[in-house]
Amino acid sequence: MLWLIAAALVLLALVILVVVAVKVGGTLRRFGVVAQSLQRRLLDGQRRVEPHLVQLQATVEALQPRLESMQEQALVLQARRGGDENS
Repeated sequence: MLWLIAAALVLLALVILVVVAVKVGGTLRRFGVVAQSLQRRLLDGQRRVEPHLVQLQATVEALQPRLESMQEQALVLQARRGGDENS
């Protein structure tokens, strides 16, 4: 009789294990589908933004010499003002 109860408990545990494994497998499959969808959207967004970033980089590089020139002029003006105040 004890063997019958032990066998029933083992069988019940195996059934519960299979049910849980099937549910976890379904959840992991849905997670995989969602992860692939998000990855595709991320790559699509990257492809759309990349040309704008290249254009922005070119604009920054084109403005760099002009900004450096303006900075040098500002330093010269600041030096002149400092020299005028000391006189």
